[in-house]
Amino acid sequence: MSEIATGTTSLLRASLSRTGKWAASFAFISGAVGDVLNPLGPFAAYIALVAAVAAIIIAVAMVLRLVLAAKAMPALIFATSAAAIAGGVYGIQQETNSQNGVIANLVPAVAELQQSLGIVSQKVAKIEQTVTETQKTVEEVMKSTDTVAKTTEQIASTQQQQTAQGAETQKTVEAVKQTTDTVAQKTEQIASAQQQQSAQGAETQKTVEAVKQTTDTLAAGQQQQQAQAEKLQATTEQIAASIDTIAKGFARLAQGGAIADPKRPDEFYHNARVYELAGDMLNARRSYLAFAGFDVDAIDPYTRFATLLRVQDGKAGAREVFGTLTEKAKAPSIKLVHLLQFDDAQRLDKLNAFIAANPDYAPAYFLLAQEFSEDRLGSQTLADKRSEAQALSKFVAYEKDGGLLKYFVDQTQLADWRDRGRCASSNCNRCTSLIEGALA
Repeated sequence: MSEIATGTTSLLRASLSRTGKWAASFAFISGAVGDVLNPLGPFAAYIALVAAVAAIIIAVAMVLRLVLAAKAMPALIFATSAAAIAGGVYGIQQETNSQNGVIANLVPAVAELQQSLGIVSQKVAKIEQTVTETQKTVEEVMKSTDTVAKTTEQIASTQQQQTAQGAETQKTVEAVKQTTDTVAQKTEQIASAQQQQSAQGAETQKTVEAVKQTTDTLAAGQQQQQAQAEKLQATTEQIAASIDTIAKGFARLAQGGAIADPKRPDEFYHNARVYELAGDMLNARRSYLAFAGFDVDAIDPYTRFATLLRVQDGKAGAREVFGTLTEKAKAPSIKLVHLLQFDDAQRLDKLNAFIAANPDYAPAYFLLAQEFSEDRLGSQTLADKRSEAQALSKFVAYEKDGGLLKYFVDQTQLADWRDRGRCASSNCNRCTSLIEGALA
């Protein structure tokens, strides 16, 4: 027994030397926090109770050897310290009757902190006092109100007597007033009927004037549309004549060399072809850009320019150059060649969008057919062949009455497209018919 007591005493001293300081510090902090929070509830008592229960459980476990004494002793010291300090704080609170806590009574700064955090109920007490005073004032007002009510009832009784005396006079006045109202009502009915007749006449006049104005507007719109149609027709004929003049000038220059001082579009196009065939790509590029500056709506100069750009700068470079031209130009041919510089799926979508916006622009159908051709795809499905044949048929259909001439400066380029369109269209239609017949 003496050895057990000696061992227990040694273990207790060792635990106190290791954990006593921090356990006591933490227990003191817990007691202080519980004291500061006392206005919200007896937290010091709660802490003391929990710590005491924990100390008892730990002590029982040590006695029954459910836990090792060396491991449980620090926890026992901490629980005992917390229970002792918190219990002491709670006892002092009870003796001093400190609702706001012992520390708050001793240190004003802590009391101010409690007020700023909304812990102390000082303001609530003031509010309760104010409410009590207000209640008293309300009761006094109610007494005064009762007195006034009694006086009012007396006055009302006197007024009722006076009202009863004047009731007969009032009846007579009401009878006279009713007769007057009847006369006034009949007069208003007559005036209302006259106003309705006048309003109906005015509405009829407005309707007639509106119909006349609408008729005049429609007539003016038809005249304006007719004038615009005639102007558009004249502009189209002027453009066609201009391209025809450029084409004839280009044909006359086809056999000569480069022109030293070009001024017309056909001269710049001629020089571009001469430089391109001679391998002078820099001057060829300059001549093509000069031709584009005239905003001529012809397809072949721009397709050849795009081919030169793709060889020199790649597809991205060609797309960038034509993107710059498109920002300034109005010719649909420049916009059409620009969209051809995009990649496959994007190019087809843009081409279909262009055709939807310009359904009568013949060269677009030839370029659409190329998207479904064997040269472009490598191998064609039946749907590809059918799409190619439909696009080429539309392109060839514009050949009637010289409908393709206005889109080409170099007639040899037109002849090449026309021959390729006829041949491919015929082959596509024949192949499509054979395949559909076999499937049937």
